[in-house]
Amino acid sequence: MPKNRTDRVRLVVSTYRKPGMSIEDFQAYWRDEHSKSFASIPIIKKNLSSYEQAHTNGDALQQLKETGFGTIEADGMAIFEAKTYEKIYEIFTDEDYKKTVVPDEEQFLDRGKSLGIPLDIVPIFDEPT
Repeated sequence: MPKNRTDRVRLVVSTYRKPGMSIEDFQAYWRDEHSKSFASIPIIKKNLSSYEQAHTNGDALQQLKETGFGTIEADGMAIFEAKTYEKIYEIFTDEDYKKTVVPDEEQFLDRGKSLGIPLDIVPIFDEPT
């Protein structure tokens, strides 16, 4: 029977662009600009094992809708992975994060719409890369 991983946890946060911003501009800023700001904070490198951005694919989203699936109308997902949830949550209270990352997020994110979900990881199978 599969068991939860005990060495890693994830926080997945839905992301939404600011009203009036195109999806292309949102994705470019998040990927090319915000990633630099985010990665520059010492606690990020200290506390996270992995950070990924998952950008919405409009064509694939439409195909999914056509199959009858319900969809989330988010523009992407931020995926934070660490040894514990506490390590992730420490980031959001860090002074450097508040001074650098939060103001940058306000350039492109509708922060009030973002929703997070903490996830324990249960590997079923994993193809080697």
